[in-house]
Amino acid sequence: MSFAIVTDSLANLPLDEIAQRGLVIIPLSYSIHGKEHLCLAPEGYDSPAFFQTLKQKTEVSTSMVSPQRFVQYMQPLLRSDLDLLFISASSGISASYQSACIAAKQLEAMFPQRKLRIVDSLASSLGEALLVLRAFALRERGMSLDETADTLLSLRLRIAQLFTVDDLFYLNRGGRCSGAKALIGTMLNIKPLLKGDTKGHIVMYGKARGRKQALNALADRYDALVRYPGDQTVCIAHGNCPQEAKLLAKRIRRNNPPKRILITPFDPTNGCHVGPGAMALFFEGSEDVRQH
Repeated sequence: MSFAIVTDSLANLPLDEIAQRGLVIIPLSYSIHGKEHLCLAPEGYDSPAFFQTLKQKTEVSTSMVSPQRFVQYMQPLLRSDLDLLFISASSGISASYQSACIAAKQLEAMFPQRKLRIVDSLASSLGEALLVLRAFALRERGMSLDETADTLLSLRLRIAQLFTVDDLFYLNRGGRCSGAKALIGTMLNIKPLLKGDTKGHIVMYGKARGRKQALNALADRYDALVRYPGDQTVCIAHGNCPQEAKLLAKRIRRNNPPKRILITPFDPTNGCHVGPGAMALFFEGSEDVRQH
């Protein structure tokens, strides 16, 4: 192994995907009633209970993780004479990238003979995970650390991340939707259609009236924007609605079946911002997929 691959828990990868690759996960924090929790993977917490807690509008929050936690996880790898590639959640919605960069400067001074590359995925959840999985594939093909990092930087804008939420309250609470929009949307049963833009921010690209139309809209957009589906893994993350996630997977297999579909509940750090019933779809499109 020429270099270690590390990411944060916002990548939302299941434990089996982590274990079979030897991926190192840096856990980010979430708090319930002020009590801090850590979670490495979706299996590491009770997802149905967590989303039920959110439904009750319980105080759940996230906070910036200090650079010291990144140092704690990265230092042993560098001490083992490994170079390191860290793939962070989008700097547009998380401080993970900022903390990693601060930690990297400390570590470069401690290990001047080692190389560190920090890649801002401009994504979160399984959109970030798609770049992590690609990093392992590139390393297996013999690419160096720099070649892998540079390739990921060229690929990140090709990763489409589309989602809808069932209740705008959670986006509003996290500062991702204005209070007025949240109120109007809830009253009229309007479901926002959201995406990651070219800066890694969450923006609204459309609306749907009702849940069924919103999920159909995600599938239609997949059909319009996906490229070479038979060669790629498509991912679905959900806020404790596994049956609807399976229906969405069935729908996207209809016209443009991918090589593989990975379905998992949102991790709690992502989940507290999107809420129960959220549904997200991640796949690779063209280089301008985030502009559509």
